[in-house]
Amino acid sequence: MNKHFHLKLCVLGMSAAMLMGCKKNAEEIQTEQPPAVVSVFTAQQQPIHLIENLPARVAAYRIAEIRPQVGGIVEKVLFTQGSDVKTGQSLFKINSDILQADVESNQATLQRAQAEVIRLKSLLGRYEQLLSSHAISQQEYNNTETAYHQAKADVAQLKAALTRQKLNLKYSTVTAPISGRIGQILVTEGALVGQADTKAMAVIQQINQVYVDVKQSISEYEKLQEALQQGTVSDVQPQVVILNSQGKPYQAKGKLLFSDTNVDPDTGDVTIRILVNNSQQELLPGMYVRVNINRAVIDNAILIPERAIQHDISGKTNVTVINSQGQAIVKPVQLGQRYQSNYVVTSGLSAGEKVVVEGAERIQPDQKLKIKIWQPSVATSEKGAH
Repeated sequence: MNKHFHLKLCVLGMSAAMLMGCKKNAEEIQTEQPPAVVSVFTAQQQPIHLIENLPARVAAYRIAEIRPQVGGIVEKVLFTQGSDVKTGQSLFKINSDILQADVESNQATLQRAQAEVIRLKSLLGRYEQLLSSHAISQQEYNNTETAYHQAKADVAQLKAALTRQKLNLKYSTVTAPISGRIGQILVTEGALVGQADTKAMAVIQQINQVYVDVKQSISEYEKLQEALQQGTVSDVQPQVVILNSQGKPYQAKGKLLFSDTNVDPDTGDVTIRILVNNSQQELLPGMYVRVNINRAVIDNAILIPERAIQHDISGKTNVTVINSQGQAIVKPVQLGQRYQSNYVVTSGLSAGEKVVVEGAERIQPDQKLKIKIWQPSVATSEKGAH
């Protein structure tokens, strides 16, 4: 009996020793848990330019629809489609036989009227001498004088008519009213054209300069105006960069002209018009582009990287900061405009605070932290540079 009792005591002692050993190992494992590695960014105040990225459409600086000023059959097309033309360059030749005949007829009529003026002037001179000797009556003299003045008026009228006929003859050659690039031929040789035609013969567009019409929602426009009035942002000389579909800037330089005073009732947008020097003709009318406009600056903005932003289950925006004791604390923040690969913090964060950019999801309660300085990747830097 004593033998069995001693055996049980030994077994119980061994079990207790094993349990104490397991507990000790668990405590050692928990104590030896490695610290969480986090990368932090120190928030600083800095001046930044507010760059608005907005959609836009290119429009020609000037557009001229070529229409005939006289009627007739188109004899010749005198330009190459898609070429650059100069002001006054001949574009179409309209049959002018009838117009030429009208000019010659009016010239003959004018010469006859001018001869009549000479005859009446000579006659009036003789009548003046005869009148003094009472060889003719005063009435006859007055009638001759009236006829003379009437003949002079007829000459003036015929000269005006001849000038008009010569202009019509000149207009039979249709010329370019502006310099620019001419499009396709819209009226072929042999077609009958007239002054009342609504269809253009061709279209010229001046594109060495172009307009870029930017669309901005009225809410965003009002938000910027309110910020300028409150002094949270400062007004600066506008700077414009035109971007292609890949987000790369064109060489063409732009100048902001004005913001429209009307709001589109269908879209709720206002139009911002930009004049662009398009000497390389990179921008063509009708193209859709995007525009970066810098119209304001924040003097003391606090920026945080986009990767540092977190959202809780309710959708609120938070960041994780490291306090003076090296502990991680979650803080709610309010964000403003996106700036390159960062966001402007409008409230909830002060300059000098250390914000966790990478590793926040690895932090456990009461876990020690291994803090590293966050370095943006090359890809992030290049993305932010645009």
